[in-house]
Amino acid sequence: MDPRELLDTREGPDLEEWATRHLQVTKPTMLRVARKSGELAVPPAESWLGRVDKKSGIFTTSEQVQLLAQVAADNLRAVNTSLKTHVPLFALYSLTRSAMEASSIGLWLLDAKSEDLAASRTLRVVRQNNESDRILWKTVVGRETTRHDERAARARSLHDRLDGIHPSNFEMAVKSTAVITSVDAKHPCESKDLDVFPGLEVWRLCSAVSHANQMSLMNILERNPDAPLGQAARRTSRLSYIVAMHSSALHRSNLLIDIYLHRSRPRRTQK
Repeated sequence: MDPRELLDTREGPDLEEWATRHLQVTKPTMLRVARKSGELAVPPAESWLGRVDKKSGIFTTSEQVQLLAQVAADNLRAVNTSLKTHVPLFALYSLTRSAMEASSIGLWLLDAKSEDLAASRTLRVVRQNNESDRILWKTVVGRETTRHDERAARARSLHDRLDGIHPSNFEMAVKSTAVITSVDAKHPCESKDLDVFPGLEVWRLCSAVSHANQMSLMNILERNPDAPLGQAARRTSRLSYIVAMHSSALHRSNLLIDIYLHRSRPRRTQK
C-alpha cells in the first residue's frame, strides 16, 4: 500500500452525498428561520413572556431573544449561502458556533421554570453585557461614562424585586458551556432529521477551529495527501461535519422561534 493512503482521512463519497442531500432537506427550515427571526412580535402583556417583560423592566426579555434569534439566523444564512458554492477551510465554524450559542442563550431564557427566574436570567445577561460594553467603551473611546453605572444600578434594582430569587444571583456569570449544557438537557438531541449533534458537541468542535487549536484541527479537518511524498499533506474541511453542525444549529434556532411564539400566547395563568 502506498504510504500516502494511510494518511488519507478524507470522507468517502457516501458521506459527501449525504451532506449534499441533507443540505436540501434543511432548505425549508432555513427559509422559515430566516423569515420568522425578523418577524417576532412584542408579546401581549397577558402572555407568559409579556409578564416576564414587565418584571425585567426596560431590559425586556423578548427584545433580547429577538436579537439572539436574528444573530443566529444571519449566521446560518451565511453558512448556507457559502455551502452552495464553496467550503472554506475555517470560516464556517465560527459562524455556526455563534448561531448555536445565540440560539441556546435564547432558549435558556425562555426555558425558565418561572417568570421570575426568566427575568433573573435576563438581568444577569444584561449585567454581563453591560460590563463588557464598559470595557469596550473605555478601549475605543478612551474615557469613562456614567451610563454603565446607571444601567447596572437599574438592572440590580429590578433583580432585587424578583420573588424567590436571591439577590446574589445577579452577580452569577452566564457561561456559554453551562447554558448550552442546560439547553441540551431540556431538549435532548434525537440524532435524527435536522437534530444531528448535541449543542455542546457543535459548540466545542466549532470553538476548537475558531481558536485555531492545532491538536483538535488534526482530527476535525481532513488530511489530503496529494503533496509529493515527504511533504506536508493538505487540509480540507469535512463537508459532512459542516452540514451536520449547521443543521443542528438550525434545528435549535427553529426551536427557539417555536418556543418564543408559544411563550407569547395570551394566558391567564403563569404555567
